[in-house]
Amino acid sequence: MAYKSVNVEITQEHFDRSIKGSPKEAVKELIWNACDADAKNIEVSFDYDGIAGAESVSDIYVKDDGHGIAIDHIEEYFGKYGRSQKTYSDKSPGGRIYHGKLGQGRYKSLAAGNFLDWDSVFQDESGTLLHCEIHINSASRMNISYSETADKAEAEHTGTIVHIHGIPDEKIGFITKMAEPMETIPDLLATFAPYLLAYTNITIKYNGVTVDPAQQIKSQEDQELVYEEDGKEPIKARLSAITWKEAQFNKLYICGSSGVVYAEMDYTPLKRTSTSLYLMGDLFEQMHRDNTLAMGNTNPAYAYFEEEAKKFARALVGEQEEEDAAVEIARIKEEGIYPYDGEPEDDMKKAERDVFDVFAVQVNRAVPQLKSSSRQTKKLTYHLMREAINTNPASIKTILTEVFNLTQQQQDDLAELLTHTSLPDIIDTAKTVSDRLVFLQVLEEMVYNDSVGKAIKERTQFHKVLLKELWIFGEKYTLGTSDQSLRNLLKAHLNCLGRDELTPEIPPEAVEDLTRIPDLCLFQQICPSYENFEHLVIELKRPTLTLTLKEMDQIRDYALTVAENPMFDKTRTKWHFVLLGQRLDQHVQRALRNQTVGEGNFYNADNVSISVFEWSKIIQDNKLKYEYLRRKLNHQLSSDPNFASDYLRTKHAELFPTEE
Repeated sequence: MAYKSVNVEITQEHFDRSIKGSPKEAVKELIWNACDADAKNIEVSFDYDGIAGAESVSDIYVKDDGHGIAIDHIEEYFGKYGRSQKTYSDKSPGGRIYHGKLGQGRYKSLAAGNFLDWDSVFQDESGTLLHCEIHINSASRMNISYSETADKAEAEHTGTIVHIHGIPDEKIGFITKMAEPMETIPDLLATFAPYLLAYTNITIKYNGVTVDPAQQIKSQEDQELVYEEDGKEPIKARLSAITWKEAQFNKLYICGSSGVVYAEMDYTPLKRTSTSLYLMGDLFEQMHRDNTLAMGNTNPAYAYFEEEAKKFARALVGEQEEEDAAVEIARIKEEGIYPYDGEPEDDMKKAERDVFDVFAVQVNRAVPQLKSSSRQTKKLTYHLMREAINTNPASIKTILTEVFNLTQQQQDDLAELLTHTSLPDIIDTAKTVSDRLVFLQVLEEMVYNDSVGKAIKERTQFHKVLLKELWIFGEKYTLGTSDQSLRNLLKAHLNCLGRDELTPEIPPEAVEDLTRIPDLCLFQQICPSYENFEHLVIELKRPTLTLTLKEMDQIRDYALTVAENPMFDKTRTKWHFVLLGQRLDQHVQRALRNQTVGEGNFYNADNVSISVFEWSKIIQDNKLKYEYLRRKLNHQLSSDPNFASDYLRTKHAELFPTEE
């Protein structure tokens, strides 16, 4: 067959902008084109390639038995963008109201594939069936190739087959999923329902499944609307609410009087239902023809009808939710999985149950697989929902997602665990572990990432952050003193020993050399329950500081002061003095190597010890302690380079104000 070509009369920029869309919208446009061509049978089918069990869509076909595309009309229809037979008439030759009018829908198929082929059979004036072809290549999309002459067709009737192929790699996955009837038919039902109900002689098949709105309608409610304005003829419209048995396409559709959909919009109250709302009338057909539908609310009649539709939707949603709630809660109670017993004790308890009932209905609508889950899974889910309502209602979505990712054994284990402890306690424990793992990452950044640590001040920032994370020094310690003199340390020590009566009797000469100020002193928790006591005195330096003999002498001075002062008990009390820094210089390393009393320890006598450590030891010791729990929680460390800085500004906003 010989071909010739025609150029599209429009700028490429305008053309490319107007053909953008989704593959699903492209297929819907081709179905509408078939409807406008008076087709009675429309079929969407797919070809696949790939290995068995992992096939993907390679080709899309939309076949109809409409009147076809006459070869004499190709140049005008395809070459003059925005022009088609629909431009000059409101109805098809068969009397159907046109959906399109601008001649743009055919090009939207480029959203699904790089190559478009039309194989069309039409009837000439003598009644002879003729055949022609049209081809578009996205690489040269402004140039349309088509048959030079029409050949006699071997077909038995008119019609068109549109073939989309050359599907881009990035769209293959989406289109393969789209090819599944369960994925796309609900959308087709919602879009074509009023049209198919008006034109009952049309059959649409999608990948072998018939799109039959009549079989999927649960209920339908209609309402007549009239807009009246002084001195003018009343304008009528009809509102039709279709509630589906399964489909969840819940939008407001603006249609012509015959049900042709011209526009659709989201309306939040409808999101909670399985109802599609159709606003139909001659007014919308005229606005579509005049290309003013996008400015709808500027037309008083349109604005009135839209507001009435929304009022109708709000009332309908309220009625449906009351009915659904009653049915759903009755079912849950009948199964014995309702998480409340008896009657509510007071108004607060009743309000809590009312909230649960609303959530239960919405959850069953949003998570259809819940109804088919095991009794144990449903019981666990409702138990967790009740706990979440009491603690953090916003977490319900996350809880439901995680429950349905659990294996049956894990669900059973959680249910059993909840018989021994409460959900808040489980959450608190996991949160504590997670928070500690996060802080260890932040601490490592503070100490070993100069871009973070160099700007941190020792006493006013680093010191105060660590005051809230004393667990890194050991669970058995609690804060004794912070940034206070050895004199105050002595008073706190006597209090820990239970000897407060000695405080007023401290002789002046015993405290005159206790003016030095260590950073932190940690006491063993619940001191009175022990025969012996243990204190940890920590000297902190700027996070990025390399420790020298100067800092080593300072911690030794603190330790020896305590060791030599008889007011500090050394009989029942062990004193550990620790100096921490980013690194140790060579002199400190040499001094520690000469000792034999243990890693980092260079003095140990009379219940007083002195140690010098790099922060890496503290961090790694804690990481090892929490590694098992980290793996069990599958806790993932952040890879965000700004993670530590963001954490400090969020968690310790009073210490790290945001720069303006």
